[in-house]
Amino acid sequence: MNSATVLHGIRWNLITNVIRRILSFVLLLFLASWLSQSDFGTFRTYSLILAIVSIFAVIGLDSNYITDPRRRQLNLFSFAQIGLGLGLLFSMAIALASSWLGSLYRSPELGIILRFTSLFIFVEVLRNLLHNIAQMQMQFKLLALAETWNVVFYTIFGLAIISQFRYVWLYVLLFFLGNLVEALYLLIHLRLPPSLHLGRLMSLKWLSISFANLKRNAGFLLNVSIIRLVNSFAGNAPILLLGTITNPAMMGLYFFATQLIGVPVNMFTLSVGQVFYPVFALSEKSKTLQSIQSYTSLTLSMGIPLLILYAFGLDKLIPLVFRGKWDEALPIIYSLIPYFGSSMLNDPISGIPFICRKPHWELIWNIISLGLRILALLFGIGYSFSFAILLFSISSAIMNLCFYFMSLYLLKARLIIAARNLLGWGLIIAALSLGLRAISGNSLSLLYAPLLFGMYFVAVYLSCKPMAQDLRRILR
Repeated sequence: MNSATVLHGIRWNLITNVIRRILSFVLLLFLASWLSQSDFGTFRTYSLILAIVSIFAVIGLDSNYITDPRRRQLNLFSFAQIGLGLGLLFSMAIALASSWLGSLYRSPELGIILRFTSLFIFVEVLRNLLHNIAQMQMQFKLLALAETWNVVFYTIFGLAIISQFRYVWLYVLLFFLGNLVEALYLLIHLRLPPSLHLGRLMSLKWLSISFANLKRNAGFLLNVSIIRLVNSFAGNAPILLLGTITNPAMMGLYFFATQLIGVPVNMFTLSVGQVFYPVFALSEKSKTLQSIQSYTSLTLSMGIPLLILYAFGLDKLIPLVFRGKWDEALPIIYSLIPYFGSSMLNDPISGIPFICRKPHWELIWNIISLGLRILALLFGIGYSFSFAILLFSISSAIMNLCFYFMSLYLLKARLIIAARNLLGWGLIIAALSLGLRAISGNSLSLLYAPLLFGMYFVAVYLSCKPMAQDLRRILR
């Protein structure tokens, strides 16, 4: 079940993710021409505020549902009843606090948008709930299609409407209406458990049962919520911290850079992680470790080198397409490679401490990671914004590798072998990067770079038979 389910789920997610990323990339290119850097910064700050508030609304109930097999149906009902109720409450709270948040991030427009769209917090909780149900039913094809309809909706309407009315609030509205379309698609096509009917969800008697279940799992839920909150702030500290110091235009540059460099990374990590989490929760540790080792080999040999080549291509593409408007984002893109490259190893297995029921391990990691990243940003901003992002990226990469080895330790893997494998591939990746830098100044660099990496990929494919077999099984 493990191998067949993982491969089927990854295949569907990869296929649809490629479609979604291409559509999103096309929309991003047009939006970068139509909207200002400040508009991009406002959108990113808005989306992060909603994401963080959604953490408080869900309070770890989704992870409890997936990782605790003893009371899975009760955990699902508690998630639906309490999570959706908190979603409504926090929607009202954000509407009341909208002006203060706009002032904090130096954007009055942000406050106005938050006031009139705070109900999207409820939509995010509903979407999270339906995602978890689809994952536990192993409905990866359905989940992939729902996410694809989401992107198709906001891309088509974004291209049609924002081209005529160039306002950031339209971008916000269409993006989160796409999330609503995704939630409705899942709601229509999923086989929802009979317990999730409106009468029971509105019942005070069942609410008391849900609160009793909440109290029973309070320690786990608290750890998960704190972990997510700290992790969300740590991963987005350049926006959430520096956004209160610098102007929205700098946040727009950072958002633009992360969106471009994040296209291939998110395509891999979201496709794999969405499948890994529920499958690992139902699998033996030996099977989980085997899947992680296979994914690691693919990431080190194929994923990270492709990311480096992609960043090199962006360096040539952005000045050509935008004629100087976004050139300031180029140093940020290169600075983010260590962060996103290491995320390819870390993100798909981020649920391992939860699955092993040791969330406090991740909590300690998150606190250290947050402190290190904040120190890197505060020290770096004294020199320049780009240098602050570089230090943030390097510190993030160090902590991502620590998390990777921590996860392997929880699965009782042999860390020396894993470290040796990581070091070997790291040296090869460094050699490729140096080779790319050596040819970057050549007038034919756009020809030499793909040729260099093409020879590398052929050599890897022919020499690493287990990796080649895994790649063929996924693409078959």
